[in-house]
Amino acid sequence: MRYAAMYRYQAKDVIRAAPSAGASIIALLNRDSLCFTGDRCVRSYNRMIEFDYGVPGWAILRFSDDSAWVQVTLAPSDSAPPVGWVALRADSVQALLWSRILPGKSVYFMRPSDVAFYTAPADSAEVERDLVREPNSGELNHIMSPLEARGAWLRVVLLTPSPMCVFPEPKVTPDTLWIQYLTPKNRPKVFYYTRGC
Repeated sequence: MRYAAMYRYQAKDVIRAAPSAGASIIALLNRDSLCFTGDRCVRSYNRMIEFDYGVPGWAILRFSDDSAWVQVTLAPSDSAPPVGWVALRADSVQALLWSRILPGKSVYFMRPSDVAFYTAPADSAEVERDLVREPNSGELNHIMSPLEARGAWLRVVLLTPSPMCVFPEPKVTPDTLWIQYLTPKNRPKVFYYTRGC
């Protein structure tokens, strides 16, 4: 879920233990601070996902039965993060699903362990494709432009190395392949650049 554009600078929200306005409070979001019960405060923006430039939000774990609340993780990169419930509000708090966001963005694999390419949207159709690595960091250098989504699969045009923000652009031969962009729990294996290059 994401907060409305630039909401970060006025963000005030209550994260609750259950999907109810009367449920106990897990944490309070106040601008750039996330304060848990017991007065422990952390910088909120380091725990949030940036969906677009200056547009933060939380990773959705599930919806309440009435779809008015979402359960979110308050530290998506932690192995056992705190979780809580946030009320959706049309003016400022919107639910975003990875299956609606990612097929419209140029994406890259976040973790080398998730890199796998296929000639068709089937596990049995896996093919080898080597991605260029950055000489100093060893990070994967690639970008994929989605053409079609089918469940957890995306058909993409793969470019490696990525020509994004490189001058002069390298000569790259595009390759059209399938990838699994979502895990079985609908978590993303890929992400996109929220601030351009």
